[in-house]
Amino acid sequence: MEALNIKEIVSATGGTLVNCSEDMIVNGISTDSRDINAGDLFVALKGKNFNGHDFIPKALESGCTAVLASEETEDNIPLIKVDDTFEALKSLAKYYRSKFSYPVIAVTGSTGKTSTKEMISSILSQKFKVHKTRKNYNNEIGLPLTIFDMSNKYDVSVIELGMSNLGEIKRLVDIARPDIAVITNIGTAHIENLKTRKNIFKAKMEITTYFNSDNLLIVNGDDDYLSTVSNKNYNIVKTSISNKGNYNAEDIINLGSKGIEFTSKYKGNKYKFKINAPGIHNVYNALMGIAVADKFNLSLEQLIDGIYNYKPSNMRNDIIELPDGIRIINDCYNANLDSMKAAIDVLNSISNGRRIAILGDMYELGDFSIKAHKDVGIYLKDKCDILISVGQDAKYIYDEAVNNMKAYYFRTKEEACQLIKKIITNNDTILVKASRAMQMESVVDFIVKDRKRGI
Repeated sequence: MEALNIKEIVSATGGTLVNCSEDMIVNGISTDSRDINAGDLFVALKGKNFNGHDFIPKALESGCTAVLASEETEDNIPLIKVDDTFEALKSLAKYYRSKFSYPVIAVTGSTGKTSTKEMISSILSQKFKVHKTRKNYNNEIGLPLTIFDMSNKYDVSVIELGMSNLGEIKRLVDIARPDIAVITNIGTAHIENLKTRKNIFKAKMEITTYFNSDNLLIVNGDDDYLSTVSNKNYNIVKTSISNKGNYNAEDIINLGSKGIEFTSKYKGNKYKFKINAPGIHNVYNALMGIAVADKFNLSLEQLIDGIYNYKPSNMRNDIIELPDGIRIINDCYNANLDSMKAAIDVLNSISNGRRIAILGDMYELGDFSIKAHKDVGIYLKDKCDILISVGQDAKYIYDEAVNNMKAYYFRTKEEACQLIKKIITNNDTILVKASRAMQMESVVDFIVKDRKRGI
């Protein structure tokens, strides 16, 4: 972060200064008293189950310069008093974003946001210094923290935008003001709140709220909703593996666990590209990256290297190689119907021995939940040898799959692990996936430790 003075912060937030000089300097912004660095501004957020004002003393002990608060505090605390710290945080982030003129690329979509952000970042990093979203900071609290990571040492920013309701992305782009937007797909994530894919499409398209003729939207041309996008006020390009886009992939070759190859045009000529990660979804990610590379005039060599050097994020199709040819696909970060299908395709494509799927609940699906879990069970046919389903609605995965493969159902991960311990054998490939709240990485840890003990 570039330093801000208190006067700037007061102006951006509409706050009132208490026990604090306008000339004081802030070198960072934090909303977590456990993560304070000397010279930070501590923003005391309030939520349903927490109140950041309770942690002001701890933040001061850790060396924060001042506090942004909406409640009365002890005397002599350097304070910027505002009506609402949440709104003030966003206002400050919007002001801070305005200090930088380099391009911002924003990525959203029902699935593939993070992997596409990482792919684009990998490609652009071959030519530029890239700022990107850290961790999963993509909502109305996380995005401001991502923005505060921007500094003059970067040439371009690649950020991720998440949402759970209509209007949220509009508020995020009011802060981020992207120059280029990428929408990966329109799926069923958050359908519990938004009810229909049409509403999800509408919510994702809010990313273009402030677009004009200088802006570019990149979309998946194979998506039934995104393929219909057209607008005379800004530029649109589409990607496809079905020859429906401006950037198309052909001659796709599955290399199993070694990744995937494809051919695509770049600057008028066809070239072969290699992704060192399995899954057709990564071809879509790469095509988005090719479209961005073209906009930023990368050389062919820079583009090839950027795609080749891409690595999936933690717990997103993370392949773990164990002794005796056993392979785990750790895809535990999150799950919805579309990402489940993509992960099952990866399992099917890289297996040398038995294909084992350990699948948990998918959350935030509302009335669509039963059907979605059943659809996963149906989709497993001919792509899996053994299913172990864990949780509550995961029972519906089991119900649809049980007649097509060996299938087991457990309410708890602990019960499932007792079976897993008994059935895993040499050359098995094991997919582990569920929604974040299931914390299925504990199953991955169990398998890894169990095999290392040689049990």
